[in-house]
Amino acid sequence: MNQEKAARDRAAREARKRLQDPEAVAARNQRLSRMHTESRDLLERLADRLPAVDLQTYREYSDVGEWAMLVDVLSATLVKRQIPVTEAERGELANVLGQFTLPTDGWNYINNPESVLSQLKVVSV
Repeated sequence: MNQEKAARDRAAREARKRLQDPEAVAARNQRLSRMHTESRDLLERLADRLPAVDLQTYREYSDVGEWAMLVDVLSATLVKRQIPVTEAERGELANVLGQFTLPTDGWNYINNPESVLSQLKVVSV
């Protein structure tokens, strides 16, 4: 029991150090900025094919920084509704899905990127 507590304490100290490391903070901020930009760009490219009520909700997820929620539900919508995507859009989704560290608790589609990509309805332009 004491070893477990010591291990948790060590992990917490290391996490606090990473939060204070300027290089780690800059890398994290860059990663988050990239996630925001690329997921929002993809959403806007697909906007004309998404149901309006869903699109508004997905934009709200993006606006408040809920990028995992956005990517997971967007992936689910594309797969379940078989919304047509181009090969380029498929590549963009693959790129965004690849930015997550797996496994990511609670996100069925993010955790199965190969399955998502294989189930997309890819069309020629």
